Amino acid sequence: MSLIDDAILKIQTIALLCNYNSSSDTVRSAPSYPVESAEVMPLAITHIAEGSVQADDITSARLLYTINTDFHVRRDHLKSAYSQLDIIIPDFCKRLAGDPTLGGTVDTIVYPVTFVVGPADWGTTLTQMASFSIPIKVLETPTT
Repeated sequence: MSLIDDAILKIQTIALLCNYNSSSDTVRSAPSYPVESAEVMPLAITHIAEGSVQADDITSARLLYTINTDFHVRRDHLKSAYSQLDIIIPDFCKRLAGDPTLGGTVDTIVYPVTFVVGPADWGTTLTQMASFSIPIKVLETPTT
């Protein structure tokens, strides 16, 4: 497993702890890798979105990744979908802020973390989605 896989797994663990209703029920599914169907919701999917690398000098390289975490909820009833997202969004933000190194898997989350909300399709399932963009920094020693 790579360092970035460890970071993704930590974010998925955080996502599973997030509440989505006033009964304190938590997100039901957060697989290690994206799945083909969204049968169990709320569902969180975390994946690499983009990145860059900068060599500071011969002894240090900075890898900057943007990891996306997408929370999908059923879109059958928009009022219910938005009430779930209204609980998930601040809960996830607070949990990320409480662990800026993602359990030591990265050097730091590079704030701000941003998110957008809107309709989405996961396979053949229509969902309402909150998609977070989480910039992270990893310092590495270059290979010679």
